Amino acid sequence: MPEESFNERLKKQLNQILQGLGDSKKVKTVKTTDTIAHLTGLMRCFNIRTVPVLDTRTGKLVGVVSLVDVVKVLTPGNTKLPIEYLSEKSFDMTQLHDANKEMGKKTVGEVFNFDLKPAFIVWTEVLEEAIKKLIRRDENNRRNRTLVILDAGDRVVGTLSYVDVLRIIRNGTSIEGFLNGRTANDVLTAKVVTLTQTEYLEDAMHTFEGGLFTHIPITAVKDGNIVIGIVDDVAVATLEHQLLFEDLCYYPLGQMMTKISDKNTVKPECSIKTLIGKFVDGHERPTAILVGDYEGEQFTMTGIISYVDIFKKLLEFIDGLINEQPGNN
Repeated sequence: MPEESFNERLKKQLNQILQGLGDSKKVKTVKTTDTIAHLTGLMRCFNIRTVPVLDTRTGKLVGVVSLVDVVKVLTPGNTKLPIEYLSEKSFDMTQLHDANKEMGKKTVGEVFNFDLKPAFIVWTEVLEEAIKKLIRRDENNRRNRTLVILDAGDRVVGTLSYVDVLRIIRNGTSIEGFLNGRTANDVLTAKVVTLTQTEYLEDAMHTFEGGLFTHIPITAVKDGNIVIGIVDDVAVATLEHQLLFEDLCYYPLGQMMTKISDKNTVKPECSIKTLIGKFVDGHERPTAILVGDYEGEQFTMTGIISYVDIFKKLLEFIDGLINEQPGNN
């Protein structure tokens, strides 16, 4: 049999592509009556960042909880928490421990608001539509990184994240011209919102407000293109905890950023296939990668690439291949 082209795969239903849909052992969900401690334990043990929430009585999908949602109410004691800085502010860490302990006892339904319609897709819809849903903003102006997959009876049978789709793309056939023939320079967004190392946590909070960005490059000076680090929405949300904000609102971004490294940057000539590896192969699972070049230890940024940029350019590439076929001109 001839090898399936990627365009053919785009037209296939999700339940024909994704293995294990409907397997109760693979689908990780929580009920509205489960505790926050149970939710965070599930996310930690299975290394998942998005969990569908089911109504305890009906078993139907009522919402989705992401890692960003969780860290706003339950700040983990990890490297994102500036212990030394808080000590200088005479912050009593025991109150955070006690608050987290009490929060862990509350139920998911008590803590999170599920008035907004969760992002989902039915398993008989095709891969192309799933990609388009991950590109588009929903009716609440949110861009969803993960879609919950439902069967014909509205039962949760799985999830599909941007990382899952990127892996499918990287393994695609008939798109070598995209994966190996196109570069980071072909898909980057050149106009980038940045903040400086001397600006504060509250500045990053306002920039992230509305969900327009997931990463903010941190520059050495205002309006410069020498980037020294990057701040993501999870790091900022971690420090938005109501017990922490007053002590951390003027926390300099230069102290909380992740420094520029090979993990979060690529050169303009980097192939799309190698670029995708930056998104999916590590534990960090970023939603954006910086593009630029080094001169010594200085990194000069020329743009930024999100998974959405890759999805958009891929669909344009596929359309181009179709239009080039005889009879389509």
